Amino acid sequence: MPVIQSRAEPLFVVRAESPHTRVFTDAIVVGALTTAAKLAGAAKVMATARYFGTGDALDAFLIAFLLPSFVSDVVAGSFTPTLVPVLVRTQAAEGPAAAQRIARLALGFSTSLMLAAAVALALCGRWLLALAGSSFSAEKLHLSLMLFLSLVIWLPMSACIATWRAVLNAHRRFALAAIAPLASPVILIVLLFAFADRWGVAILCGGTVAGVALECLVLALAVRSLGYPVMPLRGAWKAPELKTLRDQYFPLAAGVVVSSLGIVVDQSIAGRLGPGQVSALSYGIKLTAVLLAIVASGLSTAVLPMFSRLAAAQDWARLRHAVLLYAGAATLFMVPITAALVAYSGPLVRVLYQHGAFQESAAAVVTQVQRMSLLQAPLAILVSVVGRLTVSLSASVVLLRMGIAGLITNAVLDVILSRTMGVAGIALATAGVQVVSLIVLTILLRRRVPGLFGGTSA
Repeated sequence: MPVIQSRAEPLFVVRAESPHTRVFTDAIVVGALTTAAKLAGAAKVMATARYFGTGDALDAFLIAFLLPSFVSDVVAGSFTPTLVPVLVRTQAAEGPAAAQRIARLALGFSTSLMLAAAVALALCGRWLLALAGSSFSAEKLHLSLMLFLSLVIWLPMSACIATWRAVLNAHRRFALAAIAPLASPVILIVLLFAFADRWGVAILCGGTVAGVALECLVLALAVRSLGYPVMPLRGAWKAPELKTLRDQYFPLAAGVVVSSLGIVVDQSIAGRLGPGQVSALSYGIKLTAVLLAIVASGLSTAVLPMFSRLAAAQDWARLRHAVLLYAGAATLFMVPITAALVAYSGPLVRVLYQHGAFQESAAAVVTQVQRMSLLQAPLAILVSVVGRLTVSLSASVVLLRMGIAGLITNAVLDVILSRTMGVAGIALATAGVQVVSLIVLTILLRRRVPGLFGGTSA
Protein backbone atom coordinates (compact mmCIF):
# COMPACT_ATOMS: atom_id res chain seq x y z
CA MET A 1 0.00 0.00 0.00
CA PRO A 2 1.51 3.39 -0.93
CA VAL A 3 2.52 5.73 1.86
CA ILE A 4 0.45 8.89 1.96
CA GLN A 5 2.64 11.87 2.69
CA SER A 6 1.28 14.78 4.67
CA ARG A 7 2.64 17.74 6.53
CA ALA A 8 2.13 17.47 10.27
CA GLU A 9 0.70 20.48 12.07
CA PRO A 10 2.39 22.08 15.09
CA LEU A 11 2.06 19.75 18.03
CA PHE A 12 -0.53 21.44 20.22
CA VAL A 13 -2.43 23.45 17.61
CA VAL A 14 -6.04 22.29 17.37
CA ARG A 15 -8.09 24.20 14.79
CA ALA A 16 -11.84 24.53 15.02
CA GLU A 17 -12.38 22.44 11.92
CA SER A 18 -9.80 19.85 12.94
CA PRO A 19 -10.95 16.26 13.53
CA HIS A 20 -8.95 16.45 16.76
CA THR A 21 -11.64 18.76 18.17
CA ARG A 22 -14.24 16.06 17.68
CA VAL A 23 -12.01 13.43 19.27
CA PHE A 24 -11.59 15.56 22.39
CA THR A 25 -15.35 16.16 22.47
CA ASP A 26 -16.01 12.43 22.09
CA ALA A 27 -13.56 11.68 24.90
CA ILE A 28 -15.38 14.12 27.21
CA VAL A 29 -18.76 12.61 26.33
CA VAL A 30 -17.56 9.03 26.92
CA GLY A 31 -15.88 10.07 30.17
CA ALA A 32 -19.04 11.80 31.41
CA LEU A 33 -21.25 8.85 30.54
CA THR A 34 -18.77 6.43 32.10
CA THR A 35 -18.96 8.55 35.26
CA ALA A 36 -22.73 8.19 35.21
CA ALA A 37 -22.39 4.42 34.87
CA LYS A 38 -19.93 4.33 37.79
CA LEU A 39 -22.30 6.36 39.95
CA ALA A 40 -25.13 3.99 39.06
CA GLY A 41 -22.87 1.09 40.00
CA ALA A 42 -22.17 2.72 43.36
CA ALA A 43 -25.92 3.16 43.91
CA LYS A 44 -26.39 -0.53 43.09
CA VAL A 45 -23.81 -1.49 45.74
CA MET A 46 -25.60 0.70 48.30
CA ALA A 47 -28.98 -0.85 47.46
CA THR A 48 -27.50 -4.35 47.67
CA ALA A 49 -25.96 -3.55 51.05
CA ARG A 50 -29.33 -2.31 52.29
CA TYR A 51 -31.08 -5.60 51.55
CA PHE A 52 -28.35 -8.20 52.08
CA GLY A 53 -25.71 -6.64 54.33
CA THR A 54 -22.64 -8.90 54.60
CA GLY A 55 -24.37 -12.21 55.18
CA ASP A 56 -23.92 -15.68 53.72
CA ALA A 57 -26.36 -15.07 50.87
CA LEU A 58 -24.34 -12.15 49.52
CA ASP A 59 -21.10 -14.12 49.97
CA ALA A 60 -22.58 -16.88 47.84
CA PHE A 61 -23.60 -14.43 45.12
CA LEU A 62 -20.24 -12.67 45.03
CA ILE A 63 -18.36 -15.94 44.61
CA ALA A 64 -20.85 -17.04 41.94
CA PHE A 65 -20.45 -13.70 40.15
CA LEU A 66 -16.65 -13.73 40.18
CA LEU A 67 -15.88 -16.15 37.34
CA PRO A 68 -18.56 -15.08 34.83
CA SER A 69 -17.57 -11.47 35.42
CA PHE A 70 -13.88 -12.22 34.84
CA VAL A 71 -14.56 -14.21 31.67
CA SER A 72 -16.84 -11.49 30.35
CA ASP A 73 -14.27 -8.77 31.05
CA VAL A 74 -11.40 -10.68 29.45
CA VAL A 75 -12.97 -12.67 26.62
CA ALA A 76 -15.65 -10.21 25.52
CA GLY A 77 -14.00 -7.03 26.78
CA SER A 78 -10.89 -7.59 24.66
CA PHE A 79 -13.01 -8.12 21.56
CA THR A 80 -14.27 -4.55 21.08
CA PRO A 81 -10.88 -2.81 20.64
CA THR A 82 -9.71 -5.64 18.37
CA LEU A 83 -12.71 -5.40 16.05
CA VAL A 84 -12.81 -1.60 15.66
CA PRO A 85 -9.63 -1.30 13.50
CA VAL A 86 -10.76 -4.23 11.34
CA LEU A 87 -14.12 -2.57 10.67
CA VAL A 88 -12.54 0.82 9.97
CA ARG A 89 -10.05 -0.64 7.47
CA THR A 90 -12.68 -2.77 5.76
CA GLN A 91 -15.14 0.12 5.47
CA ALA A 92 -12.46 2.36 3.94
CA ALA A 93 -11.05 -0.24 1.54
CA GLU A 94 -14.05 -2.33 0.50
CA GLY A 95 -17.18 -0.38 1.46
CA PRO A 96 -20.17 -0.80 3.79
CA ALA A 97 -21.29 -4.21 2.52
CA ALA A 98 -17.91 -5.77 3.32
CA ALA A 99 -17.88 -4.13 6.75
CA GLN A 100 -21.34 -5.55 7.47
CA ARG A 101 -20.16 -9.02 6.51
CA ILE A 102 -17.15 -8.66 8.81
CA ALA A 103 -19.44 -7.59 11.66
CA ARG A 104 -21.70 -10.63 11.16
CA LEU A 105 -18.73 -12.99 11.00
CA ALA A 106 -17.26 -11.34 14.10
CA LEU A 107 -20.57 -11.82 15.89
CA GLY A 108 -20.50 -15.50 15.01
CA PHE A 109 -16.92 -15.78 16.25
CA SER A 110 -17.53 -13.98 19.55
CA THR A 111 -20.82 -15.72 20.40
CA SER A 112 -19.44 -19.17 19.67
CA LEU A 113 -16.41 -18.40 21.82
CA MET A 114 -18.55 -17.22 24.70
CA LEU A 115 -20.97 -20.13 24.34
CA ALA A 116 -18.02 -22.48 24.66
CA ALA A 117 -16.81 -20.55 27.71
CA ALA A 118 -20.30 -20.72 29.26
CA VAL A 119 -20.53 -24.48 28.74
CA ALA A 120 -17.03 -25.00 30.16
CA LEU A 121 -17.85 -22.94 33.24
CA ALA A 122 -21.15 -24.76 33.75
CA LEU A 123 -19.43 -28.16 33.56
CA CYS A 124 -16.55 -27.17 35.84
CA GLY A 125 -18.51 -24.84 38.11
CA ARG A 126 -18.86 -27.23 41.02
CA TRP A 127 -15.08 -27.70 41.33
CA LEU A 128 -14.20 -24.07 40.62
CA LEU A 129 -16.61 -22.79 43.24
CA ALA A 130 -15.39 -25.34 45.78
CA LEU A 131 -11.90 -23.92 45.25
CA ALA A 132 -12.98 -20.25 45.42
CA GLY A 133 -15.32 -20.84 48.39
CA SER A 134 -13.26 -23.40 50.25
CA SER A 135 -14.49 -22.14 53.62
CA PHE A 136 -18.18 -22.33 52.64
CA SER A 137 -20.55 -24.80 54.23
CA ALA A 138 -22.18 -27.39 51.96
CA GLU A 139 -25.47 -25.47 51.97
CA LYS A 140 -23.78 -22.17 51.17
CA LEU A 141 -21.73 -23.79 48.40
CA HIS A 142 -24.89 -25.29 46.88
CA LEU A 143 -26.55 -21.84 46.83
CA SER A 144 -23.48 -20.39 45.18
CA LEU A 145 -23.58 -23.09 42.50
CA MET A 146 -27.25 -22.42 41.72
CA LEU A 147 -26.58 -18.69 41.41
CA PHE A 148 -23.50 -19.38 39.30
CA LEU A 149 -25.42 -21.52 36.80
CA SER A 150 -28.06 -18.82 36.39
CA LEU A 151 -25.38 -16.19 35.72
CA VAL A 152 -23.41 -17.96 32.99
CA ILE A 153 -26.25 -17.41 30.52
CA TRP A 154 -25.22 -13.76 30.36
CA LEU A 155 -21.91 -14.66 28.66
CA PRO A 156 -23.24 -15.11 25.08
CA MET A 157 -25.07 -11.78 25.46
CA SER A 158 -21.82 -10.13 26.48
CA ALA A 159 -20.32 -11.29 23.18
CA CYS A 160 -23.13 -9.55 21.29
CA ILE A 161 -22.60 -6.41 23.35
CA ALA A 162 -18.85 -6.38 22.64
CA THR A 163 -19.40 -6.83 18.89
CA TRP A 164 -22.14 -4.23 18.55
CA ARG A 165 -20.24 -1.75 20.71
CA ALA A 166 -17.33 -2.10 18.27
CA VAL A 167 -19.67 -1.37 15.33
CA LEU A 168 -20.97 1.78 17.03
CA ASN A 169 -17.47 2.95 17.99
CA ALA A 170 -16.18 2.36 14.47
CA HIS A 171 -18.95 4.70 13.28
CA ARG A 172 -18.12 7.15 16.08
CA ARG A 173 -21.46 6.58 17.82
CA PHE A 174 -19.71 6.64 21.17
CA ALA A 175 -22.47 8.07 23.34
CA LEU A 176 -24.93 5.20 23.06
CA ALA A 177 -22.22 2.57 23.49
CA ALA A 178 -21.04 4.38 26.64
CA ILE A 179 -24.47 4.93 28.20
CA ALA A 180 -25.84 1.43 27.52
CA PRO A 181 -24.06 -0.14 30.56
CA LEU A 182 -26.34 1.98 32.76
CA ALA A 183 -29.08 -0.56 32.03
CA SER A 184 -27.68 -3.23 34.35
CA PRO A 185 -27.42 -1.25 37.61
CA VAL A 186 -30.68 0.62 36.99
CA ILE A 187 -32.65 -2.59 36.31
CA LEU A 188 -31.08 -4.28 39.32
CA ILE A 189 -31.90 -1.39 41.65
CA VAL A 190 -35.54 -1.37 40.48
CA LEU A 191 -35.86 -5.12 40.94
CA LEU A 192 -34.24 -4.96 44.38
CA PHE A 193 -36.79 -2.47 45.65
CA ALA A 194 -39.68 -4.39 44.06
CA PHE A 195 -38.82 -8.04 44.70
CA ALA A 196 -35.87 -8.45 47.09
CA ASP A 197 -38.11 -9.33 50.04
CA ARG A 198 -39.89 -12.00 47.99
CA TRP A 199 -37.07 -13.54 45.95
CA GLY A 200 -34.08 -13.01 48.20
CA VAL A 201 -30.56 -13.14 46.77
CA ALA A 202 -31.82 -14.74 43.53
CA ILE A 203 -33.01 -11.27 42.51
CA LEU A 204 -29.36 -10.23 42.15
CA CYS A 205 -28.91 -12.85 39.43
CA GLY A 206 -32.21 -11.99 37.79
CA GLY A 207 -31.42 -8.29 37.83
CA THR A 208 -27.94 -8.82 36.44
CA VAL A 209 -29.12 -10.97 33.54
CA ALA A 210 -32.10 -8.70 32.83
CA GLY A 211 -29.85 -5.64 32.76
CA VAL A 212 -27.42 -7.28 30.35
CA ALA A 213 -30.34 -8.35 28.16
CA LEU A 214 -31.67 -4.78 28.02
CA GLU A 215 -28.22 -3.43 27.15
CA CYS A 216 -27.97 -6.06 24.42
CA LEU A 217 -31.36 -5.07 23.00
CA VAL A 218 -30.53 -1.35 22.97
CA LEU A 219 -27.25 -1.93 21.12
CA ALA A 220 -28.92 -4.31 18.64
CA LEU A 221 -31.47 -1.65 17.73
CA ALA A 222 -28.72 0.95 17.34
CA VAL A 223 -26.71 -1.32 15.06
CA ARG A 224 -29.81 -2.08 13.00
CA SER A 225 -30.33 1.67 12.53
CA LEU A 226 -26.87 1.83 10.90
CA GLY A 227 -27.92 -0.84 8.38
CA TYR A 228 -26.07 -3.73 10.01
CA PRO A 229 -27.86 -7.10 10.31
CA VAL A 230 -27.85 -8.48 13.84
CA MET A 231 -27.75 -12.17 12.95
CA PRO A 232 -24.33 -13.89 12.93
CA LEU A 233 -22.79 -15.71 9.98
CA ARG A 234 -21.50 -19.26 10.23
CA GLY A 235 -17.95 -20.31 9.49
CA ALA A 236 -16.37 -17.43 11.39
CA TRP A 237 -13.52 -19.58 12.76
CA LYS A 238 -12.30 -20.40 9.25
CA ALA A 239 -13.36 -17.27 7.36
CA PRO A 240 -10.28 -15.66 5.72
CA GLU A 241 -11.77 -12.20 6.34
CA LEU A 242 -11.31 -12.74 10.08
CA LYS A 243 -7.69 -13.89 10.00
CA THR A 244 -6.39 -10.52 11.18
CA LEU A 245 -9.06 -10.36 13.89
CA ARG A 246 -8.20 -13.83 15.18
CA ASP A 247 -4.47 -13.13 15.08
CA GLN A 248 -4.89 -9.92 17.10
CA TYR A 249 -7.60 -10.96 19.52
CA PHE A 250 -5.94 -13.87 21.31
CA PRO A 251 -2.68 -12.04 22.19
CA LEU A 252 -4.71 -9.06 23.43
CA ALA A 253 -6.92 -11.26 25.62
CA ALA A 254 -3.85 -13.07 26.96
CA GLY A 255 -2.26 -9.71 27.73
CA VAL A 256 -5.33 -8.68 29.74
CA VAL A 257 -5.11 -11.92 31.74
CA VAL A 258 -1.42 -11.36 32.44
CA SER A 259 -2.04 -7.76 33.51
CA SER A 260 -4.85 -8.81 35.85
CA LEU A 261 -2.43 -11.14 37.64
CA GLY A 262 -0.66 -8.04 38.94
CA ILE A 263 -3.56 -7.44 41.32
CA VAL A 264 -3.18 -10.98 42.65
CA VAL A 265 0.53 -10.39 43.21
CA ASP A 266 -0.16 -7.09 45.01
CA GLN A 267 -2.71 -8.64 47.35
CA SER A 268 -0.53 -11.66 48.02
CA ILE A 269 2.44 -9.57 49.10
CA ALA A 270 0.21 -7.18 51.07
CA GLY A 271 -1.18 -10.18 52.95
CA ARG A 272 2.32 -11.01 54.19
CA LEU A 273 2.69 -7.57 55.78
CA GLY A 274 0.19 -8.28 58.55
CA PRO A 275 -3.51 -7.94 59.43
CA GLY A 276 -5.49 -5.25 57.63
CA GLN A 277 -2.89 -4.56 54.94
CA VAL A 278 -4.87 -6.13 52.10
CA SER A 279 -7.88 -4.04 53.08
CA ALA A 280 -5.75 -0.89 53.27
CA LEU A 281 -4.45 -1.59 49.77
CA SER A 282 -7.97 -2.21 48.47
CA TYR A 283 -9.30 1.06 49.91
CA GLY A 284 -6.24 3.04 48.84
CA ILE A 285 -6.35 2.14 45.14
CA LYS A 286 -10.09 2.69 44.62
CA LEU A 287 -9.89 6.41 43.79
CA THR A 288 -7.16 5.82 41.22
CA ALA A 289 -9.12 2.99 39.65
CA VAL A 290 -12.22 5.15 39.26
CA LEU A 291 -10.21 8.08 37.88
CA LEU A 292 -8.50 5.91 35.29
CA ALA A 293 -11.73 4.14 34.35
CA ILE A 294 -13.30 7.50 33.52
CA VAL A 295 -10.43 9.35 31.82
CA ALA A 296 -8.61 6.44 30.17
CA SER A 297 -11.76 4.81 28.84
CA GLY A 298 -13.01 8.08 27.38
CA LEU A 299 -9.78 9.00 25.63
CA SER A 300 -8.81 5.51 24.45
CA THR A 301 -12.30 4.86 23.05
CA ALA A 302 -12.35 8.17 21.16
CA VAL A 303 -8.86 7.91 19.63
CA LEU A 304 -9.04 4.31 18.39
CA PRO A 305 -11.11 4.93 15.19
CA MET A 306 -8.86 7.86 14.17
CA PHE A 307 -5.68 5.90 14.87
CA SER A 308 -7.10 2.97 12.87
CA ARG A 309 -7.90 5.12 9.82
CA LEU A 310 -4.45 6.73 9.79
CA ALA A 311 -2.70 3.38 10.35
CA ALA A 312 -4.69 1.80 7.50
CA ALA A 313 -3.56 4.62 5.19
CA GLN A 314 0.04 4.36 6.50
CA ASP A 315 -0.11 8.10 7.06
CA TRP A 316 2.69 7.96 9.60
CA ALA A 317 3.25 11.73 9.86
CA ARG A 318 -0.36 12.49 10.82
CA LEU A 319 -0.57 9.42 13.05
CA ARG A 320 2.60 10.44 14.88
CA HIS A 321 1.23 13.97 15.28
CA ALA A 322 -2.09 12.63 16.62
CA VAL A 323 -0.40 10.36 19.17
CA LEU A 324 1.82 13.17 20.44
CA LEU A 325 -1.12 15.56 20.58
CA TYR A 326 -3.34 13.26 22.63
CA ALA A 327 -0.51 12.06 24.84
CA GLY A 328 0.53 15.65 25.54
CA ALA A 329 -3.02 16.81 26.19
CA ALA A 330 -3.65 13.85 28.50
CA THR A 331 -0.51 14.66 30.48
CA LEU A 332 -1.40 18.35 30.81
CA PHE A 333 -4.87 17.32 31.99
CA MET A 334 -3.86 14.61 34.43
CA VAL A 335 -0.84 16.14 36.18
CA PRO A 336 -2.68 18.97 38.00
CA ILE A 337 -5.61 16.69 38.86
CA THR A 338 -3.23 14.09 40.26
CA ALA A 339 -1.32 16.72 42.24
CA ALA A 340 -4.54 18.06 43.77
CA LEU A 341 -5.79 14.59 44.70
CA VAL A 342 -2.43 13.70 46.26
CA ALA A 343 -2.45 16.94 48.28
CA TYR A 344 -5.99 16.38 49.56
CA SER A 345 -5.83 12.62 50.02
CA GLY A 346 -6.02 12.91 53.79
CA PRO A 347 -9.35 14.79 53.89
CA LEU A 348 -10.76 12.61 51.10
CA VAL A 349 -9.99 9.40 53.00
CA ARG A 350 -11.46 10.79 56.21
CA VAL A 351 -14.67 11.84 54.46
CA LEU A 352 -15.08 8.64 52.46
CA TYR A 353 -13.97 5.98 54.93
CA GLN A 354 -13.35 7.16 58.50
CA HIS A 355 -16.64 6.11 60.04
CA GLY A 356 -17.61 3.43 62.51
CA ALA A 357 -14.99 0.69 62.69
CA PHE A 358 -12.67 2.55 60.32
CA GLN A 359 -10.33 4.23 62.82
CA GLU A 360 -7.88 7.14 62.47
CA SER A 361 -4.87 4.83 62.38
CA ALA A 362 -6.34 2.96 59.40
CA ALA A 363 -7.10 6.28 57.68
CA ALA A 364 -3.45 7.30 57.97
CA VAL A 365 -2.29 4.08 56.27
CA VAL A 366 -4.93 4.31 53.51
CA THR A 367 -3.98 7.95 52.87
CA GLN A 368 -0.37 6.97 52.19
CA VAL A 369 -1.47 4.12 49.93
CA GLN A 370 -3.80 6.43 48.00
CA ARG A 371 -1.09 9.05 47.50
CA MET A 372 1.35 6.48 46.15
CA SER A 373 -1.33 4.90 43.96
CA LEU A 374 -2.33 8.24 42.40
CA LEU A 375 1.21 8.82 41.12
CA GLN A 376 0.63 6.26 38.38
CA ALA A 377 -2.35 8.14 36.89
CA PRO A 378 -0.59 10.36 34.27
CA LEU A 379 1.63 7.44 33.23
CA ALA A 380 -1.32 5.04 32.98
CA ILE A 381 -3.13 7.45 30.63
CA LEU A 382 -0.07 7.55 28.36
CA VAL A 383 0.12 3.75 28.35
CA SER A 384 -3.58 3.66 27.45
CA VAL A 385 -3.08 6.00 24.45
CA VAL A 386 -0.04 4.10 23.17
CA GLY A 387 -1.91 0.83 23.80
CA ARG A 388 -4.71 1.95 21.48
CA LEU A 389 -2.07 2.93 18.92
CA THR A 390 -0.70 -0.60 19.19
CA VAL A 391 -4.13 -2.15 18.57
CA SER A 392 -4.70 0.13 15.56
CA LEU A 393 -1.42 -1.11 14.08
CA SER A 394 -2.54 -4.77 14.45
CA ALA A 395 0.33 -5.37 16.86
CA SER A 396 -1.54 -6.88 19.83
CA VAL A 397 1.26 -9.38 20.47
CA VAL A 398 3.32 -6.38 21.60
CA LEU A 399 0.80 -5.77 24.38
CA LEU A 400 1.23 -9.34 25.60
CA ARG A 401 4.99 -8.87 25.80
CA MET A 402 4.47 -5.57 27.61
CA GLY A 403 2.13 -7.29 30.08
CA ILE A 404 4.71 -9.97 30.86
CA ALA A 405 7.42 -7.33 31.41
CA GLY A 406 5.04 -5.37 33.62
CA LEU A 407 4.10 -8.42 35.71
CA ILE A 408 7.74 -9.25 36.38
CA THR A 409 8.50 -5.62 37.23
CA ASN A 410 5.49 -5.50 39.53
CA ALA A 411 6.56 -8.56 41.50
CA VAL A 412 10.14 -7.29 41.92
CA LEU A 413 9.16 -3.75 42.93
CA ASP A 414 6.45 -5.03 45.29
CA VAL A 415 8.99 -7.06 47.22
CA ILE A 416 11.61 -4.29 47.33
CA LEU A 417 9.34 -1.34 48.13
CA SER A 418 7.12 -3.19 50.61
CA ARG A 419 10.18 -3.88 52.75
CA THR A 420 10.97 -0.17 53.07
CA MET A 421 7.56 1.51 52.76
CA GLY A 422 5.08 -1.17 53.79
CA VAL A 423 1.81 -1.47 51.89
CA ALA A 424 2.24 2.03 50.42
CA GLY A 425 5.29 0.70 48.59
CA ILE A 426 3.08 -1.83 46.79
CA ALA A 427 0.93 1.04 45.51
CA LEU A 428 4.03 2.99 44.44
CA ALA A 429 5.33 -0.05 42.57
CA THR A 430 2.45 0.31 40.09
CA ALA A 431 3.87 3.66 38.94
CA GLY A 432 7.14 1.88 38.21
CA VAL A 433 5.23 -0.74 36.26
CA GLN A 434 3.66 1.99 34.11
CA VAL A 435 7.10 3.47 33.36
CA VAL A 436 8.49 0.09 32.32
CA SER A 437 5.36 -0.68 30.28
CA LEU A 438 5.63 2.62 28.38
CA ILE A 439 9.31 2.08 27.63
CA VAL A 440 8.83 -1.52 26.50
CA LEU A 441 5.84 -0.58 24.36
CA THR A 442 7.72 2.25 22.65
CA ILE A 443 10.79 0.13 21.93
CA LEU A 444 8.77 -2.77 20.50
CA LEU A 445 6.65 -0.46 18.33
CA ARG A 446 9.73 1.32 17.03
CA ARG A 447 11.13 -2.03 15.89
CA ARG A 448 7.83 -3.13 14.36
CA VAL A 449 6.78 0.13 12.62
CA PRO A 450 9.91 2.28 12.13
CA GLY A 451 8.03 4.60 9.74
CA LEU A 452 5.88 5.79 12.62
CA PHE A 453 8.99 7.15 14.36
CA GLY A 454 10.37 8.88 11.29
CA GLY A 455 12.46 5.95 10.07
CA THR A 456 12.08 3.83 6.95
CA SER A 457 8.97 1.67 7.17
CA ALA A 458 9.53 -2.05 6.81
